[in-house]
Amino acid sequence: MENNQSRPVVYLFAGQGNPLIGMGSDLWGINDSTRQIWDCASDISQTDIRRLCLKGPMNKLIQTTCQQVAVTAINVTLYTLCREKLAVENVVGLCGHSVGEYAALYAANAVTLEDLFSMIHFRSQLMHELSQASKGAMRAVKGVDYQTMTDLIARSGAGLDISCDNSHRQQVIGGTADSLNEFSRILTLSGYDNAKLAVSGAWHTRLMQEGVQRMRDFLATVEIKRPQHDVLMNVTGAPELIPATIKENLSLHLTHTVKWRDSMAHLLSRPLTPLLVEVSNKAYLGQMLKDFTGYSPTLSLHCRKI
Repeated sequence: MENNQSRPVVYLFAGQGNPLIGMGSDLWGINDSTRQIWDCASDISQTDIRRLCLKGPMNKLIQTTCQQVAVTAINVTLYTLCREKLAVENVVGLCGHSVGEYAALYAANAVTLEDLFSMIHFRSQLMHELSQASKGAMRAVKGVDYQTMTDLIARSGAGLDISCDNSHRQQVIGGTADSLNEFSRILTLSGYDNAKLAVSGAWHTRLMQEGVQRMRDFLATVEIKRPQHDVLMNVTGAPELIPATIKENLSLHLTHTVKWRDSMAHLLSRPLTPLLVEVSNKAYLGQMLKDFTGYSPTLSLHCRKI
């Protein structure tokens, strides 16, 4: 780790989709700072997040109302621990995948811990409500780029959306469960590996449209400050520092594609490529980086290995 001490650093925060019973159980009691994070998450969500992560049940942990809060608690805890080992002045950017974007804003000192969990609690409740009405689902598809997937969806008339453009070799799609099941047969016949994600709705799709204005209205009551570091936002795949624009992007986040491919390409095109530190319970963002031109294993590090 010594060779990385002076390198510019970008933190990448994970989203939901890979819940595990026991996740975070080694984190919440480390010190007063970590205990404060989990207390705040539980108090605002009115759920014992520690107990849920430790004992489940899994059918509750995968619900977005619980999973988003738990993932955020883990992200913020891991970041807090990492920050003690990597110099803050070396940070040149932050980026979060889906709900991980909120942890990125916290790490950029744009929001307080309390406001962070208030936003997550409202967002997750809103998304759960909308998912109950739409009965949506999501699938990850390997070996396909954004344009090819767009064309395939259009030809099928399935009425699906691309939720996440993760790389030129991985897309996540979402829509109603029936439409997605039917389309999965087309994917299999076309030779594309695909798997259902452990989420309870179709995030970043048209099925969340009714929530956009409600998210705007809620965010109008929350103070978001100008971030102290560049925060690459999912809706644009580019850095944003203006609070009003950040709020609008967070609102559109419900229905717009996560442009992770654009964000990672932006980072990897920098004259001095930063060390990409993945903040997650279990590494997976680093695996997707292998699809990008110019990437090498020396460019990324999981936070638990610092």
